[in-house]
Amino acid sequence: MKEKEQKILDASLKLFVERGFHGTSTAEIAKTAGVATGTLFHYFKTKEELINRLYLYTKESMLCEVSEHYDDKKTFKENIKELWLKFVRFGVDDPYKFQFILTFHCSPYITSLTKEQVELHAESMLRIYKNGIRKQKIKEISFEMVMDYFWGNIVTVVTHFEKYPEKLNGKNLDMAFELLWDGISK
Repeated sequence: MKEKEQKILDASLKLFVERGFHGTSTAEIAKTAGVATGTLFHYFKTKEELINRLYLYTKESMLCEVSEHYDDKKTFKENIKELWLKFVRFGVDDPYKFQFILTFHCSPYITSLTKEQVELHAESMLRIYKNGIRKQKIKEISFEMVMDYFWGNIVTVVTHFEKYPEKLNGKNLDMAFELLWDGISK
């Protein structure tokens, strides 16, 4: 990625999270990024193209951070917990990207093509799920339901620790994970 393109993505991330899509003009993005408005349009033909590229960028960043390396020497529960902790850490450590993903996940500006591209990166999650079903470690519910439940728990935990950062410690993380585990395990 070119330096100017990265500056535009970084500036638009902050502005879209703080002001929303309609509250952010391309002129503000260009100014915040320290580039000319024409430069912004060189990289992104429309504001809609920019927000889709930013969505793909933030989701890829998250999935890269949490990429799983399933360890057969560990229990299924330990592997799920490790993956869960990576998602929680991403949300705590990179709140702008996390909030952007939350805010724009259901946005009409994010195209189905962009969402399909993101889904290709999430195939590792499907492998873990199938492994859990095969080993009879988790309840036999749809993949989509498990992923929504998993994600909902992560959102709740990250939001909780944003409100109460002094409570972010190993003991509370363990308890939060157990709430998730109790809901999906057989």
